[in-house]
Amino acid sequence: MYALYTLLLLLGGVGLLPHILWRCLRGATYHRDLAERFGYGIVSSATVQAASGCLWFHAASVGEVQGVRPLIAALHTYVPELPIVLSVFTPAGKHIAQRIVPEAVGIFVLPLDLPWLMRRMMRCLRPCALIVQETELWPNLFRAAARQHIPVILVNGRLSPRAFRRYQWIRPLMRHVLADVTLCLVQSEEGARRFQHLGMDARRLQVTGNTNIDRALLATAQPHQTHPLAPLLLGRRLLIAGSTHEGEESLLLSVYRRLYVHYPDLLLVLAPRHLERVETVVRQVQVHDCRTVRRSQCEDVQAVDLAGATVIVLDTMGELATLYSLCTVAFIGGSLVPIGGHNALEPAVFAKPLLFGPYMHHFPELAALLQQAGGAVQVHGEEELYERLVYLLTHPEAGKTMGQCALAALAANRGALERTTTAIKTLLSTTRLA
Repeated sequence: MYALYTLLLLLGGVGLLPHILWRCLRGATYHRDLAERFGYGIVSSATVQAASGCLWFHAASVGEVQGVRPLIAALHTYVPELPIVLSVFTPAGKHIAQRIVPEAVGIFVLPLDLPWLMRRMMRCLRPCALIVQETELWPNLFRAAARQHIPVILVNGRLSPRAFRRYQWIRPLMRHVLADVTLCLVQSEEGARRFQHLGMDARRLQVTGNTNIDRALLATAQPHQTHPLAPLLLGRRLLIAGSTHEGEESLLLSVYRRLYVHYPDLLLVLAPRHLERVETVVRQVQVHDCRTVRRSQCEDVQAVDLAGATVIVLDTMGELATLYSLCTVAFIGGSLVPIGGHNALEPAVFAKPLLFGPYMHHFPELAALLQQAGGAVQVHGEEELYERLVYLLTHPEAGKTMGQCALAALAANRGALERTTTAIKTLLSTTRLA
């Protein structure tokens, strides 16, 4: 079974090479870490060699790295003598990790999940524990850890309905993979049931809640500087569409042009999920007869002209979260097209009214929580999106009430980070790792 998985992984990797090359030609940076994906230059680096006996964290990309950041800080305080290493899966994840995880003595791209590479990583790092954020279920990685008697801890675990259906097709393999998980800390009771259905031992399962809620609330509780664009946006209403995908920008621009006729002080910020699409998004803005201002061109805010129907295209990383603090209404991208939506926490913690489309299957519990609290509204197309925005722009008090409801819902569901940290501390203590 593992041999078949490894063979399919190798064949899939070869098949994906043309796609990776195409993405690189469009501006993606996968090629920069290509050596690490095959295990070269990781274990030979001085910093990683010094991390022998470490706590090894793994997080897929930007959102997962941001999510695991408070847990890393908490456990580093608890066991400061243990080095921290962090592996990621995407270039963007590595970039943000290098910025926000100073505790890590080594940050690298996880090699392909091939058994010989995973065994080599385990022998060289000799981690005290492997702590994996959310749903990064890598069979050969987990198997290599289990064979070395290294605890595998899944934190903030979740299985979306779509992921759950996919995993059911390979349920025999998943039963073996989950048998190698020492402790599975999940976001919800429904998530726990899904993991059990795939073969997870209920005795190793705990429902601890969504640690991302705590992370988002902690971030806003810390003193932070006003966003650099604040002086530029003063006195303007702002619609932010975050993490948009192909097929969404055109629809959002059409809605914006209609809104601008009635609300000439309204600005639109488009933040494409993938920065290599910025040029494409800029061209779409121009097709819709709007002026384009790139965020990277706004360093001198006094020189920026926002006259007329203007769209700001966010072409920088790491700014979307704080930019939400300035918005009038937030739209969650990846939800009008069948991507599955993105995290709605960032605008919610700033008490902003939220809109998203019908495809939020990557975050079903969070979407339901915000809707039930009255802090978010789901729309099902351009006309419904337009009508809801007209209402919120015409009735600003209704928008403020929605935002307060969203924030209150999050505040009522905090505590997952403390429960997760306590569970891991207990495991580390009982296994004499600390």
